[in-house]
Amino acid sequence: MATGKYKKKAQGTTNVSNRGAVHNVMVRMGNDNDKDEPHIPWSLLVAVLVLCLVLVIALPIMGIMYMDMNNATAAAMQEIKKMRELRAKIMLQMQGE
Repeated sequence: MATGKYKKKAQGTTNVSNRGAVHNVMVRMGNDNDKDEPHIPWSLLVAVLVLCLVLVIALPIMGIMYMDMNNATAAAMQEIKKMRELRAKIMLQMQGE
């Protein structure tokens, strides 16, 4: 039950400015009629240049690294094959004695 301890103030329709927390604020935009201003932002230009530099430098480096890994794997496989042949030869010699 309401005790009436906290009574609301009389609300009328005359006070419109304090009705809510959100106010209709008009923000003035800049003038876009300046024809001398470039339309490409500097940040986009810098980002494209960095992307091109990364692609030009990173792709060849990644290709060289991949070829080096491939060559190292092939060399390791050859060494393993030689070691297995040598082990088999030693085992045959030990059985023959």
